[in-house]
Amino acid sequence: MQEGGDALRVTHVEELGLPRPRVDADLVLRLQKYRNPDRVSPVVREAARRMASLAEVLVEPRGWMRRTPVRTVGADGAVWLGGEIRFRSLALARSLRGAAEAALVILTIGPALELRADDLVRQEQFAEALLLDTAARVAVDALVKDVRRRLRDDAWGRGYRLTPRMAPGFVDWTLDEQRTLFAAFGATPLTVQLTENCIMLPRKSVSGVYGLTPWALK
Repeated sequence: MQEGGDALRVTHVEELGLPRPRVDADLVLRLQKYRNPDRVSPVVREAARRMASLAEVLVEPRGWMRRTPVRTVGADGAVWLGGEIRFRSLALARSLRGAAEAALVILTIGPALELRADDLVRQEQFAEALLLDTAARVAVDALVKDVRRRLRDDAWGRGYRLTPRMAPGFVDWTLDEQRTLFAAFGATPLTVQLTENCIMLPRKSVSGVYGLTPWALK
């Protein structure tokens, strides 16, 4: 699976330097089904603006990445990365078929924002809590887009294309394989933990696997 392109950039776990994401109040409103933010009442618009600004202050972006060769992609959905990482998912296998390299990522905006949203619920400020939680979604999406852009630009420069992000819980990839993905980061002191049910904490965190496939195989 390693033919084509420049030499693989297989590294140890890398902590990503992530900027604080910008949170657009109008996007927060659109995600709450306000189709035209300009026609929203001034009270709601002001609340969205305040929660978006608060989110930008409270986010604590952290991210980790591990690059590894794609060793085997089986017709039965078995995927071997490096020498020790094994997943099983037909959807992941389809995504990584022909890939030379995979990038495993874990991203989070930290716990402060969701703790503040929980406080607002306890204070019965439900509208603000909802808008702040939505602002958190915007911030997480911004981190994912930032990391994808970096990986895509790096891949293109080396003659690869980047596959879409896959993660445990997508399609047929069972959520319990989050344990395998997290184990791939070894003793790295991650600030994201898994519950017994493989839910990530802080809740506003994402994981995933991207593949780098030679353009010739497109």
